[in-house]
Amino acid sequence: MKKAFIIIEGMDCASDSKLIERSLLKVKGVKSANVNYLIHKGFINVDNNVTKKELEDAVKRVGYTITNIRFVQETK
Repeated sequence: MKKAFIIIEGMDCASDSKLIERSLLKVKGVKSANVNYLIHKGFINVDNNVTKKELEDAVKRVGYTITNIRFVQETK
């Protein structure tokens, strides 16, 4: 399991963040997604096989852009 930290461009309200969360949760291997429009950031728990491109595509599908993404491996 790893965590993804993303910065998203173009969000204006809480409904934008919910739309992005729903799209991210459709990606196979995404366990949870929390997106905050006020700080333009998302925090996502994913399986190790989830790629940057899969997350970017999920956000792009609903009309937004990831400007930065960073993965951090969870330690046990």
